[in-house]
Amino acid sequence: MLKSRRDRPSQPAASPPPAAEPNVRTVTRKDLPLSCPMPDAEVWNMHPRVYLPIEDDPNHEAICPYCGAKYKLRDE
Repeated sequence: MLKSRRDRPSQPAASPPPAAEPNVRTVTRKDLPLSCPMPDAEVWNMHPRVYLPIEDDPNHEAICPYCGAKYKLRDE
């Protein structure tokens, strides 16, 4: 017989490793100027292309104002 949720022991929520940022897209200088969506994306279902000044940010990070995609510039 299946147990109800109340009868099951509670388990702590799994957290991602501290160094992992799965939703951050790493880009390099060859991807500049950076736009979202990126040129290789299928744009039929996306927002208008916007250029992000990632190289001007002190942390070399940018967030798309339309979709919230996060980008991080990695020096080669």
